[in-house]
Amino acid sequence: MNFRYSIALALIALVGCAGKEEPSGAELAVEKGCVACHGYNGRSIAPTFPNLDGQWETYLRLQLMAYRAGTRDNAIMTDQAAALTDAEIRALARHFSGG
Repeated sequence: MNFRYSIALALIALVGCAGKEEPSGAELAVEKGCVACHGYNGRSIAPTFPNLDGQWETYLRLQLMAYRAGTRDNAIMTDQAAALTDAEIRALARHFSGG
């Protein structure tokens, strides 16, 4: 009986780890501070900040990856993107593209 119990617990633990959802782009936009410049839906709050609303998801994802890698230069965005994970970048790009 102990063996079966151990197997059942191991399977439950594996299933719990395997099904992690990607973070919500809307929640991340607030948490990471994106909304402070780009607005909640990607409509900039000032003309000095670009509108993200309506940009292609792939474009946004690639730009965030470039900021993170340091191959696209912008002091604010390089710092903001430095700690983003691939999953967070995908979620933010999807959110701001309207996808």
